[in-house]
Amino acid sequence: MNEIGGVDFFRDPHRVQALAGQIAQRITRPWVVMEVCGGQTHSIVRNGLDRLLPDQLELIHGPGCPVCVTPVEVIDQARQLVMEQELLLCTFGDMLRVPGSDGDLLSVGSEPMWDGQRARGGQVRMVYSPLDALQLARDQPQRQVVF
Repeated sequence: MNEIGGVDFFRDPHRVQALAGQIAQRITRPWVVMEVCGGQTHSIVRNGLDRLLPDQLELIHGPGCPVCVTPVEVIDQARQLVMEQELLLCTFGDMLRVPGSDGDLLSVGSEPMWDGQRARGGQVRMVYSPLDALQLARDQPQRQVVF
């Protein structure tokens, strides 16, 4: 079998069948695998991958990643916090473009609020870890930092 070299490799149904066969041959006991992201679950089910796997491999649909499970109301509340208070809101990069009712977190401060006023000075910053937010709070003790 050829080396796996990118997504196109998995678009070939014969290769996918062969990989499913290899998985079935190698499983010697029951396995439970949890996919975490709703996008993963959607792709697995839409493409029928769940039906290709042996019965000993059980897929569990997990809690979902933040992008998939965050309600619009939470994005709206976060946007409102930044617009009304002079705080630093820290979040992971994948949350910046999650749409709220009136926009995403990335656009806060760059657009007029509902009454024509701009944000009072709050900012949104992408972080890679909650520890980054903690460091920002230590570096700016005079500022409220929210993660």
